[in-house]
Amino acid sequence: MYLCFIMFSYATCQIFLFACRRVSGNGFTGKIPNFLGSLPNLVDVAFHGNSFEGPIPESLSNLTKLTTLQLGDIVNGSSSLAFISNMTSLSNLILRNCRISDNLGAVNFSMFAQLISLDLSFNNITGQIPQSILSLGNLRFLSLGNNSFTGMLPELISPSLKSIDFSYNQLTGSLPSWATQNNLQLNLVANNFFLGSADSSALPSGLKCLQRDTPCFRGSPEYYSFAVNCGANSSTRGSDDTIYDVDPSDLGAASYYVSSQTRWGVSNVGQYFSFSASDAKNIIYSPQHFQNSDDSKLFESARMSASSLRYYGLGLENGNYTVLLQFVEFAFPDTQTWQSLGRRVFNIYVQGHLKEKNFDIRKTAGGKSFTTVNRSYTTIVSENFLEIHLFWAGKGSPRIPTEGYYGPMISAISVSPNFTPTVRNGGKLPDGRDIAVKQLSQSSHQGKSEFVTEVETISAVQHRNLVKLHGFCIDGKTPLLVYEYLENGSLDRALFGNSSLILDWAMRFEIILGIARGLTYLHEESSVRIVHRDIKAGNVLLDTNLTPKISDFGLAKLYDESQTHVSTKIAGTMGYVAPEYAMRGRLTEKADIFAFGVVMLEIVAGRPNTNNSLEEGKIYLFEWLWSLYEKAQALGIVDPNLNEFNKVEAFRVICVALLCTQGSPHQRPPMSKVVAMLTGEAEVAQVVTKPSYINEWLLKGGNQSYVTCSYSGFTSSDVSTSKESKHLTTGAGHG
Repeated sequence: MYLCFIMFSYATCQIFLFACRRVSGNGFTGKIPNFLGSLPNLVDVAFHGNSFEGPIPESLSNLTKLTTLQLGDIVNGSSSLAFISNMTSLSNLILRNCRISDNLGAVNFSMFAQLISLDLSFNNITGQIPQSILSLGNLRFLSLGNNSFTGMLPELISPSLKSIDFSYNQLTGSLPSWATQNNLQLNLVANNFFLGSADSSALPSGLKCLQRDTPCFRGSPEYYSFAVNCGANSSTRGSDDTIYDVDPSDLGAASYYVSSQTRWGVSNVGQYFSFSASDAKNIIYSPQHFQNSDDSKLFESARMSASSLRYYGLGLENGNYTVLLQFVEFAFPDTQTWQSLGRRVFNIYVQGHLKEKNFDIRKTAGGKSFTTVNRSYTTIVSENFLEIHLFWAGKGSPRIPTEGYYGPMISAISVSPNFTPTVRNGGKLPDGRDIAVKQLSQSSHQGKSEFVTEVETISAVQHRNLVKLHGFCIDGKTPLLVYEYLENGSLDRALFGNSSLILDWAMRFEIILGIARGLTYLHEESSVRIVHRDIKAGNVLLDTNLTPKISDFGLAKLYDESQTHVSTKIAGTMGYVAPEYAMRGRLTEKADIFAFGVVMLEIVAGRPNTNNSLEEGKIYLFEWLWSLYEKAQALGIVDPNLNEFNKVEAFRVICVALLCTQGSPHQRPPMSKVVAMLTGEAEVAQVVTKPSYINEWLLKGGNQSYVTCSYSGFTSSDVSTSKESKHLTTGAGHG
């Protein structure tokens, strides 16, 4: 090709133009020839999709007649933007992934009146975005994503703009009024914008969940898996019973989407080179049956991108996951024609780590189209957020079989945990009702008939302060429970996590009463006595009206009225487990009452029962409370965020909580008496002595377990002892 440059350096511009276009996507290495700057009549140069070294030759600044310049995928070095300053005839300027480190102030963009498309994405450009670019009268497509821009967005834009990508920068502030124009495609993912309800009302939903510093569910996971049938108009059940969600939105050159359950999202950026091509699509379909897959329907659609396609898992429980990506190439026919010569090449990243470089679906399938390919990777989710990134590095064949059929392409995604989850999965019933799905442990030894019997018993237990159990599934490897979905999530998220809810004292008091009434029903009013065994703030959910509902019967224990207690394998969460249950496996409803006492104190204090970030005397809520109570200063634990609260009610709640957490189960009042004391219908007995487990715990340094006859009670790990009941089965399996 270099010989071609020399041979035609004095020939017509049209001949050289043809040669230049052939340079794109050929895997050339070395430096871009410096002598190109001596060909001032060039009007069209395309050098993307190779592995040229930087920096970009300054001699290119002589090409002032250029109308199209496409450079991309420079492998090293650093370049400035100054070389384009005099290329004011440009209508299409693409400097994507060129290792440009500069400020847009280096160029007077107001001189580029003919510019229609500007792509400076995937560089390291800093500073603010100038008003002059957004005011260009002919500019239609602007891509400045994946840079290091800061500051606020300009206040005005040209009415000619149809697509803007500002994703993956460090932009801040509120959104300008033009951001909500209905005819504008706008991608603002992965910035630090302040998003009020009015700012984002006309934008695709879920943008708050895709900002850098405020992703949804951070610290309060809701899900442990998700699956997407990319580009599909209907959900699909896989051969392994995985339900793949619909993904029908044609995102265009700059947009994003978050699923209705806020479970996963997708972001797309990139304008196809054929700017006027009407056949360029982001979703493509094939009616062909795919012989080598049991899930042929999954491959009838695919999502395609001209540049960068990202899928996100939102609110995932932290841990180790398997990411399964499924592909099939059906754009290139298996025929002896030029159309079969097409190549689709892109890179695959998971959690920012490169998993596949120059991945070619057809090549991986043995040179065949219509043959499915699976790629499986393991990854760690550490902040309740997962990112899968498919990136086009300019390689392949952009114009085969037609214009606009290059770039990443994917048919299906599924993400599953390599651990036993402790959270619920969301979803919808056929009638449109939102649901939460709980996966139970595979270690349960119950038979199907026993499991069905217990679940049917529990589902008959209904109360306004209990989460309703809709049904179950036992067809797969692990049993599933299907609950009603509560919009405001868990109480621990509202109190301690990343939640927009503000709970004043009146709300907190009603939540305490609601939990107490729910437990009273389970213990004393239901047709069958039920001990929950894992009462904690995370197992109390809040509906739209902030009505508390006790959830997660995965650890529930049913027992007969005639039995005074049950000896059973310990299950529950440390910090809420009663001493007699932890030490001897002795289970009665008094274990739930102890845990409820802990929850009451957490609600009053607005903090978990352990907080290692506090000063030593306040780390453990019980230790701190007893030190204050003995000084007649118990109200000192009240949440400082409560500007106003009813002191009489708050003190009453504290006293009831101290009764509920007495060391001996016989000293703890039944739940009906607890409700009466909370409402003022019964006197609250005076608590005189500190429970012995507190004294023993203090003597042993606050770091001993129940098993050694003292009370740590303030960690999040699960407890386990060896005793197993031979008389009763576990309610709904071992959670």
